[in-house]
Amino acid sequence: MRKYPGALSVIVTIAIFACNHHASPSGSASSLEKTHWKLTGLSSLPNGLPSLGKDVTLSLDTGRAVGFAGCNRYFGGYTHNGSTLKFNGVASTKMFCQGAMEAENGLMQAFNNTESYHITGHRLALLKGNDTLARFEATRHVAK
Repeated sequence: MRKYPGALSVIVTIAIFACNHHASPSGSASSLEKTHWKLTGLSSLPNGLPSLGKDVTLSLDTGRAVGFAGCNRYFGGYTHNGSTLKFNGVASTKMFCQGAMEAENGLMQAFNNTESYHITGHRLALLKGNDTLARFEATRHVAK
């Protein structure tokens, strides 16, 4: 019988990685950019998001942020360096939708106050200090 001294350490390393790794929709960790994010929570709405009929979304790519806020589409810029994230010039169309405006205003407030972000597997958190302002979940990745 042959012995492979390094085989056990390789198996243990793979097992540890598999237990700690969260998969995204494509099977690998999500990245901030080139991922479509769906809003799952806002700190300004502690009782949960209202039923809007359509997902609130965020997509970031090369300094441009776009998405749907529950009633209106929005667009603007962002910069990031490491875990630092700042949104700038975020604007939206100006329709009024009964029942959607509280979530939409909360999302815009979260963008204005975001200082950093954290990704765990396929979950994104927008942060101000240690406080989570908004939570998102990856829905799909855009081909590079």
